[in-house]
Amino acid sequence: MFKLIWFIIIPSIALAQLQSPVVRAVRVTAPPTIDGKLDDACWQHCNSVTDFYMVDPNPGAPVTQPTVVYLCYDDEKIYFGIHMSEDKPDAIQATVTQRDGGVYMDDSFELMLDTYCDRRNAYYFMSNLLGAKLDGRIIDDGRNVDETWDAYWETKAKRVEDGWEMEIAIPFSELNFPRADSLVWGINFWRIERPHWENTSFSPIELWCKVSKYGTLIGLSIKPKVKRFELLPYAADRYEQDSLTPRAGIDFEYDVTSDLIFNATLWPDFAQIEADPYGFNLSYEEGEELYFPEKRPFFLEGSSILRTPIQLFYTRRINEILAGGKLYGKIKSTELLALDVQTEDNEENFSVFRLKQELFTTTTLGALVTHKQRSDTFSQAVSIDINHPVYGPFLLTSQFCSTRNTGVSGDQWAGHIGIEGETGTYGGELIAGRIGPDFWVKQGFISVYDINRQGISGEYWHKLLRDKGISKWLEVGANFDFAQEIGDKLAVANTEFFSNFVMRNKWRIGIKGVRNYERYGDDEFVNRLIGFHIESNVGGATGIASSYFIGSLYDSSFRMFHISFLFLPIQRISAFQTLRALRLGETKWEWLTNTRISYKITDKAFFRIFLQADSETGTETEQTYAMEDIMNLNANFLFGYEFAQGTILYLVYNQPHNFTDETVDHIFVAKFTFSFQF
Repeated sequence: MFKLIWFIIIPSIALAQLQSPVVRAVRVTAPPTIDGKLDDACWQHCNSVTDFYMVDPNPGAPVTQPTVVYLCYDDEKIYFGIHMSEDKPDAIQATVTQRDGGVYMDDSFELMLDTYCDRRNAYYFMSNLLGAKLDGRIIDDGRNVDETWDAYWETKAKRVEDGWEMEIAIPFSELNFPRADSLVWGINFWRIERPHWENTSFSPIELWCKVSKYGTLIGLSIKPKVKRFELLPYAADRYEQDSLTPRAGIDFEYDVTSDLIFNATLWPDFAQIEADPYGFNLSYEEGEELYFPEKRPFFLEGSSILRTPIQLFYTRRINEILAGGKLYGKIKSTELLALDVQTEDNEENFSVFRLKQELFTTTTLGALVTHKQRSDTFSQAVSIDINHPVYGPFLLTSQFCSTRNTGVSGDQWAGHIGIEGETGTYGGELIAGRIGPDFWVKQGFISVYDINRQGISGEYWHKLLRDKGISKWLEVGANFDFAQEIGDKLAVANTEFFSNFVMRNKWRIGIKGVRNYERYGDDEFVNRLIGFHIESNVGGATGIASSYFIGSLYDSSFRMFHISFLFLPIQRISAFQTLRALRLGETKWEWLTNTRISYKITDKAFFRIFLQADSETGTETEQTYAMEDIMNLNANFLFGYEFAQGTILYLVYNQPHNFTDETVDHIFVAKFTFSFQF
């Protein structure tokens, strides 16, 4: 009986690994030159991938814009050569130049590598005709995507007579994979073709991140990766207010194993980080904190593992860092992150420990502990979370938390449970949650309006009229949110309906209606808003988008206008402009604006300008469209040049100008980071 079970199970495991479609890698002795031209001899000896599945506009229909992929490798790197046919070559869109920018809005090619063939996690690498890079990690079969992961890899693309070609080289040292004489990886290729809106995939899937449906790569035989130790010292000079301040620090990385990496930092400097964008705070009495994403490199790698429905660790709470250490990676089927940071400005200590255990096929069990210490006061939080597939694309997500704080007692627990999922045609979620009245997480990000509330929320959307006449699709949907104070009466009752009509000429017209009841103590409000949207070049980078909202908010009339556009003055230069204006009650129109200009000078050099300004607080006026004067202007200029992998020079100029008290700062920073690899 045991032998019978053995002979049944082992072949099924093998078949699960060798999932169709299958491509074989070929070892070469003379690798290609990464110049975007498929004229190297090695490509003539490779197996080609030609059968692609149409995802859009008609799933499963014959592909009209063929793609051919060649694949080979040597001891150091894996190489891909791609030929993409295009019968409208003049319509190929190439606009994005910035690293980790919206490459998917251009004509682009993406490859995914599931290096453990676990059918749930993968790396992705994406590029366009301008060589802009977008990379990251897909986690838990697409439940989570880590956009912060960056690797050192090469890519180059060129126009050809019947379309365009691309070459990609990825060092094995940038990837984690098992130690074995012969490797089996999961793999997929995804092409975004803009002139015909034709998205195609090597594997027959609708969502690019569905790792469990990827094909299989065989034929790899790679020597085990040597443990790497990298030192990244930096030196910087900062000139401000007629004083020069030198600064130095160091980062280092050690690959404990091929799957586990230790990072540490001492006196880090983040002069090259772009300022946070301005935003309106429209909450009641401005009581809701604005959320800003993390941009500092030390915190980015592995940060996706900390994303939970109830956010118990928010790295933006950490200010000037004295020193920090982080261990991140996998031990077999367990993903972990341990981090400890000591601040210099306010002498606080932050620490977090996170585990995620893979169970069965796509189930995960997680645990999270966070801690903040300052002098003799502390804030602690602990949680467990379970994610499990329910039916089709729908997954069960859950989290249960408890906190402990100095001088706080009472109801300190919170919970979240929901079912959510989506395909390319429809999606939805149903969520129930509660946060106790004494649940405080000083190191997390919890809205003050969510504390002492329990409720239920949901959303559903569906695409109709796909490729019918002038219609590309008609999207309709609705969502709701009901919450009450724990042990008391209703606090929130929100319903929203929305519709978006996307036409074949890539224009979108949308409408949104909102009715919202909110109660704060004895103050009750019924807010009603309706919004109109219009956008050109849907899904693309260049174009214009605008929206206008009218209605009532907190017993005052409400108007808000937004317009943004991106254009290319010349190739390799992109300019993105956003303007928002707000009128609440009888005040003037307040406004804020952001401008971002990126210039990719060469593959190693770039220049960025970031300008933003906001207006003074509105005052009462009878003029409907009177605009407030400028209050703040912030100008940031950044030049970067990468001499080699990890060795980078930054030159920064920042000018914050406050027009209220007429203060202007001129800040110049020069920073040089050098990489030593052993």
